[in-house]
Amino acid sequence: MAQDRHARELRRGARAFQLILIFYAFSREVGPLKRRLKERAPLAEPGLRGFESRAGERRIVFVATGIGAERARETARIALDRFAEPELVLGTGVAGALSAGLSPGDIVLAERIVAAPAEGRGPEPAFEVAPDALTHCEQVLQQASLAFARGGLLTSRRVLANAHAKLRAKEETGAIAVDMESAALAAEAARRGLKFAVVRTVMDALGDEVFGAELADEHGRVRALAATGYLMKNPSAIVQLPRMMRNLGHATRSLAQAIEAFTHAAPFPR
Repeated sequence: MAQDRHARELRRGARAFQLILIFYAFSREVGPLKRRLKERAPLAEPGLRGFESRAGERRIVFVATGIGAERARETARIALDRFAEPELVLGTGVAGALSAGLSPGDIVLAERIVAAPAEGRGPEPAFEVAPDALTHCEQVLQQASLAFARGGLLTSRRVLANAHAKLRAKEETGAIAVDMESAALAAEAARRGLKFAVVRTVMDALGDEVFGAELADEHGRVRALAATGYLMKNPSAIVQLPRMMRNLGHATRSLAQAIEAFTHAAPFPR
């Protein structure tokens, strides 16, 4: 098949190519991006899910982590052992807003990433994004004429489902947005001395409630039987679904623009 041949060509030329390693949580986050990529093939690496592409002399590898820090940490270990010398490790996906100034589809560039502590433990150390990596990301987005907000990013162990939980998280951490994977990815990249950055897009605004987030599996797929039971118990959630899907559409289209800018940008200076 032509797709299989293309995948072999990508792998055969990998050593001669500069590499960007991009992590995302689940497939819906990168759906619009896949449609924009002209060269794309499934990722043929045991133990990893994702796809890869090529832009000029650059190989771009996209790896799905699944939802949550533990899955992200284990996937990152495998991927960073397999792809040992990327020019940049980039965490991407959708996020929740902790700041009233952010709306669905807005791009967030993380200055630092802080993990919510496990129950009964003290604060986790924050991961500061290296100044040169931060400057590079700013320049890439600016050159693509993409507006973005800079600030702290919280990696939570659970979904922050309402404005009260989000405001409390902002007060405690100073973060402007929240996800569930980036701190684990940052820790693995830092352990190897790799340049790491996070570019995410907002799905839910500060005042938006996130209904039924616990219904998704680690791949972001909604479990049908669980969803049916949830909607029977929470009929008001039905009217919120169209808004959530619109917000997801805004976020994923914006994410596609941002990531595409990185695939066409000048290489990260070593």
